[in-house]
Amino acid sequence: MAARIGRRGVHLVQPTVVAESELQRALDCGELIRLYQPVIDLASGVPVQVEALLRWDHPGRGLLGPGEFLVDEDDSTLLVRIGWSVVIEAARRSGAWRRTFPDRPITVTVNLFDDHLDRRDLPSRIEHLLHDNEVSDPHALAFEVGEHHLLAPRRRTRDRLTILRNVGVDVIVDDLGAAVTATDVAPDELRDWAIEFFSGLRSIPLDAVKLDPHFVRRLETDERLRAVVEAAHTADVVVVALAVEDEAMAGRARRVGFDLAQGFFFARPERPARIDELLVAP
Repeated sequence: MAARIGRRGVHLVQPTVVAESELQRALDCGELIRLYQPVIDLASGVPVQVEALLRWDHPGRGLLGPGEFLVDEDDSTLLVRIGWSVVIEAARRSGAWRRTFPDRPITVTVNLFDDHLDRRDLPSRIEHLLHDNEVSDPHALAFEVGEHHLLAPRRRTRDRLTILRNVGVDVIVDDLGAAVTATDVAPDELRDWAIEFFSGLRSIPLDAVKLDPHFVRRLETDERLRAVVEAAHTADVVVVALAVEDEAMAGRARRVGFDLAQGFFFARPERPARIDELLVAP
């Protein structure tokens, strides 16, 4: 099952299993589109990042996120290539927005597949992307990786993330807390797990974490959530609130000390032209 976040909260949907031929048809027909969702600085209220998102404008099921369709393992090569095309477009947009709006520097964040991280030529590929798109500040591009990378053996994790940091780009861990939230763990234990996790991050090159919204809800009280955010700040890690859908959620994020927030309350995923308008606005 996959989680779809909508105006009434999070609900589960059944992913569609597709063959590579159907995914290729969608690509050829222009049904795979790239959208960008602003990430807001809670202190200033202005967008400081946009996340590059891949969506399938499916003729029968509407707009689908990657978690709402599955590709057979033997047919996953095309999906990896499509994922890298999103990275390429993110770098292009990053360079264009930095040149067009020099007074509103925006960072474009984009997800990396495991297959991308496993490539030995990843640093040179990223360097070429930055050079080809005239991105002089590598912090204009940030890569999001799944939390399972931090749950892997520490040396492997450090080596993988160090490769990215050595290029100069920022590293963000997405949906932190999703795995532990799926277990039958009490709220106090969730808090203690997170504090211990951040206390062990000293040797891991990490810039930010996006806390899984289910994890945030399971903590229940502001006191527990604030302790987690403070532990992240002690590790010099920026904390992002995900799936912020209403004023109450935004208020809680500000109250406990989140740095950034993302969700429909602030902005929906948009086409690039709409991001242009947001960057023009005072």
